[in-house]
Amino acid sequence: MLRVFYILLLIVTLSFAETPKEKVDKMVVKAWEYYEEGRFIKMERLSRELLEYSLKHNIPKGIAEGYYYLGVAYFSMGNKSKALEYANKAVEYSIDKDNYRWKAYSHTLVGEIMRDLKKYKDALKHFKIALDLAEKNGNKKMLPAALANIGNIYFEKGELNKAVEYYRRGLKIAKEINLRKSYIALNSYNLGITYYRLKKYSEAVKFLKEALNIYNQLKDTRSKINSAYFLAKSYIKSGKKDKALKVIKDNLQDAEKLKVDYKFLKLLRKADKI
Repeated sequence: MLRVFYILLLIVTLSFAETPKEKVDKMVVKAWEYYEEGRFIKMERLSRELLEYSLKHNIPKGIAEGYYYLGVAYFSMGNKSKALEYANKAVEYSIDKDNYRWKAYSHTLVGEIMRDLKKYKDALKHFKIALDLAEKNGNKKMLPAALANIGNIYFEKGELNKAVEYYRRGLKIAKEINLRKSYIALNSYNLGITYYRLKKYSEAVKFLKEALNIYNQLKDTRSKINSAYFLAKSYIKSGKKDKALKVIKDNLQDAEKLKVDYKFLKLLRKADKI
């Protein structure tokens, strides 16, 4: 009877044992949690463990995510050479795989690193590959970010009309598919400051107001204040004193909390001279 009990216990234990794929799934989730918490050292350690375990057990998801997550972790910690090493490995690993998301994410990461290094030609190349993958596979959720990444490159290069083109396309799709509000706000903000630099102040006002309202709803004070600052500047440039003063006064208290009230006080003096 005792022997039967042990055999039954062994069967039950084995039936509940974690498979390698299940373990990889858990590690992937946990590694990303570390990223969202800003615990990049822990993310790097777990991602390396994930990669080594996945290589040992030949689990493609863990290998692809392992290379990618290591690249993200190193980039987040400021180690660009290491980040690029693993981002390129993620690209190379995904080449002959059917999962287009792995390809798109790895190319996007290389693009982000190249952008940070101000190697804009290389960044554009990788961002456009990611955009092409999203378009060919009909993944609308990936399109707004892919378009915004390209817009960011053109913005930094000073090609502002091209930046507007990509930002507007991304924002249109984001609204069509009801993407999260924080993304819509960011894209509206990007459009607003691009139009501001183009001296198209009425367009700048339109998008900066949209960004400001959403950030206010989300209680994202820092982003709200950034939007309010450029909105007030746009009103001043348009000669709309009363509207500029209202934006400045409505946001001065929050600006003070963030210790950027001096910027708003400077705008206040400019508005008074209109």
